[in-house]
Amino acid sequence: MTPRLKVAYDKEIISKLMAKLNLKNKHEVPKIDKIILNMGLGEDASDGKKLKSCIDDMGLIAGQKPVITKFKKSISNFKTRKGFNAGVKVTLRSNKMYEFIDRLVNIALPRVKDFRGLSPKGIDHSFNYSFGVKEHIIFPEVNFDKVDKIRGLDVTIVTTSRTKEGTLELLKEFNFPLNTKKNWGKMAKTSAIQKNLKRIKMVKRYAKKRAALKKIIKNKKLELSERFAAQLKLNKLPKNSSKIRIRNRCEVSGRPHGVYRKLKISRIALRDMASSGKIPGITKSSW
Repeated sequence: MTPRLKVAYDKEIISKLMAKLNLKNKHEVPKIDKIILNMGLGEDASDGKKLKSCIDDMGLIAGQKPVITKFKKSISNFKTRKGFNAGVKVTLRSNKMYEFIDRLVNIALPRVKDFRGLSPKGIDHSFNYSFGVKEHIIFPEVNFDKVDKIRGLDVTIVTTSRTKEGTLELLKEFNFPLNTKKNWGKMAKTSAIQKNLKRIKMVKRYAKKRAALKKIIKNKKLELSERFAAQLKLNKLPKNSSKIRIRNRCEVSGRPHGVYRKLKISRIALRDMASSGKIPGITKSSW
């Protein structure tokens, strides 16, 4: 039986892509050539039982027996030895490929927790699309009760496209949930910013009390019992009333790293604001 996606591609998708990409010949229309599924095992590859479990799970996901991959080089830092097992791999073509896409898009990906769409940045220089799945148990074929360990999965969709636009349009026609918003992956951590502001207010509220207790603790002329009592009182104060609990965060994105203290924004937020013309007087320089 011919998969429904293959029928849809032949009857509908080809004509739509010809119109969108301004193509005259239907043989120029990009298509999905094959899908490669790869599951790395790391240290588990040396364990026979875990390797068999991984092969069984991959077989259920793909509907085809996987191949065991081997390390090509010995790297001491990664604890890899040439010729040893690295993981398992499956290459899907023709009908099995279309059936896998159907299950992936309509059943597996909607089961991902807090799913915000696939990144459109996964297109490489050969115009193939790759993305990662953190938990292989999103596929309904895998029995959760029999899984020994939750593993990740790499999916590579090999296309015949010659442009990035062609690959994106092809994936959209197959209903891949691509998140094409400009701010993808740059969602401001507003909760972290608000938490930090609350800590700043608390530090100001307890500043005098903490300073007075610390003065008593450090005063060696006082009796030990009095200094110890002051230490106990200091310990009972809220944790977030201490200065060290305040994080130097960007007030635009919530990013905790690479923040300019005077401006209170991160280097990435500064670059984006300067590029969009929101900060007058800053020009892009190159050398």
